[in-house]
Amino acid sequence: MSLLSIIQNVCAEIDLDQPAAVMSSADPQIRQLLILSTRAARDLLKDHDWSVLTTTRDFTATGVIPEPAEPPSDFKRFVANSMIWNVSRLWSLNGPLEPGAWDRLTILNSNPVPQVWRMLGGKLAFFPNDTGETLRYEYVSSNWIAVGGGTTYADNWANDTDTARFPEDLLELSLIWRWKRAKGLDYGEELENYERAKEAAVGADRAAQPMSMSMPYRGEVPENYRPGTITV
Repeated sequence: MSLLSIIQNVCAEIDLDQPAAVMSSADPQIRQLLILSTRAARDLLKDHDWSVLTTTRDFTATGVIPEPAEPPSDFKRFVANSMIWNVSRLWSLNGPLEPGAWDRLTILNSNPVPQVWRMLGGKLAFFPNDTGETLRYEYVSSNWIAVGGGTTYADNWANDTDTARFPEDLLELSLIWRWKRAKGLDYGEELENYERAKEAAVGADRAAQPMSMSMPYRGEVPENYRPGTITV
């Protein structure tokens, strides 16, 4: 499926003439659908950490605070419940730190263990920053489009052959209710259909239940624990 086929399918559903092209079309209806498709996609990007957009980022510390190239240009947000790891030292950083605590540590030039981090001026800052160490984190990419259906990614439509990297049937369902709303028509049923489909897609894409990597029962005794030796 592509941008062209998405718009064609929606046009068939809402009883509009199917276009032969989208990006080059001067038809105001098609231009409106193009704009609405972008809004629909960006809402889908906002609503869930789609696994296909989840990216693992490894980088080498430069010693500069904040890191000038982190996060990368396609960074949308950190993956929910993710951590920043110092691969070289085999520990996870503490953070994000609030400004007061960050200022205290940096002004006093302390040496927190593990390191601490925060976002500073839109860039990733961690302290202390030792040159040459490898760090890793996961983030959601803003590049939800596969250009021409290939392996080059972008954050906006450019060609009729572009494809979306998350479920395109959700784009169609979202486009239908958005178009009806824009025209002042009743769109309640279409919105409900979309929400049900999105819930199912998110559920299918969601990771399994999180597993704690910490030591079990730290600081407490499990209910089935009995001291001593049980003789049968």
